[in-house]
Amino acid sequence: MRTIEGENDLLLTCEAEPDGIAILRCETRDGNVCLPDEIGGAPVVSLGNYALSERAPDLAGRDIFRVRITCGGPEPVHDANAIRAVTLPKHLRSVGGHTFYNCRRLEQLELTASVCDFGGDTLMNCHALHRIRLHADPAGPTCLRKILGEHMGELDVVIGQGGTQARLLFPAYSEVLEPVTPAHIFQRRIHGAGYGYRECFETGVFQPHQYDRALESLLARHDFIDAARIAVRRLAAPFGLSDKARAAYLDCLRAHGGELARACAAAGESAALRFLLSLGVLSAQDIAAACDTARENGQTAALSVLLAAAGQQQPKGRAKSFDL
Repeated sequence: MRTIEGENDLLLTCEAEPDGIAILRCETRDGNVCLPDEIGGAPVVSLGNYALSERAPDLAGRDIFRVRITCGGPEPVHDANAIRAVTLPKHLRSVGGHTFYNCRRLEQLELTASVCDFGGDTLMNCHALHRIRLHADPAGPTCLRKILGEHMGELDVVIGQGGTQARLLFPAYSEVLEPVTPAHIFQRRIHGAGYGYRECFETGVFQPHQYDRALESLLARHDFIDAARIAVRRLAAPFGLSDKARAAYLDCLRAHGGELARACAAAGESAALRFLLSLGVLSAQDIAAACDTARENGQTAALSVLLAAAGQQQPKGRAKSFDL
């Protein structure tokens, strides 16, 4: 078995392909998993079915070899529930079916534009997943639509390459089968705006104008906090953002940005508050309410940002402090 120094402790079961290496199984108990870009000078081009899942794949009859990647720890015993984040190889083209099956605590997936095939049920039971980092041109074809089709939960997505970046939030949705007649005929019903947001693609290419038009459906549903969260992302990274869409997002934040400011204050998200304040969409009442929320939650850094925006000064002769 070949041993390679790396960032993780991984036990890989591999197979040679005509143009690279397939990782058929990755055993690890690390939280942040960075799969190797190459093995023995050959690029890693595919990830097999059930490769990181709780369930081991059937590899009988395969011409396999094993590789140990180590950062000095013991040989790992696989624990799918330990995995929190996975970075896929930069030359990877395909991800097999059920690859992350029952990785229940997986939160983040990072990949490149080279991935063009994303297998069925790849993200089954990955309910904690909420972040996707895709190193790709947002104007080009990607596998993002396939990923979104595999996950009905909310996903915070960053697509970027070079100086061009898009920050997108795809809300959650659910599907249910409801009986419509005594003859056991069922009709599929979709609940939530997330399904519509996932339809903003044409031949695998993200369509900003379609995405931005979906704001109306969120506001009609009174999903005001999600609408505000989407608005700040689009304004912060305005790839393909029209003047009309920008005006609509600013109007949304004038009406509902106060709720978002309070949520950011409660979570201590100072950078998000600074950007929101820079847009000039919050009223004095919004800022005062966010200050109260920051005090109640002990978020001193967020409170400092809000107090500066409100023009409040600490009394002279006293050290800076906050009444929390």
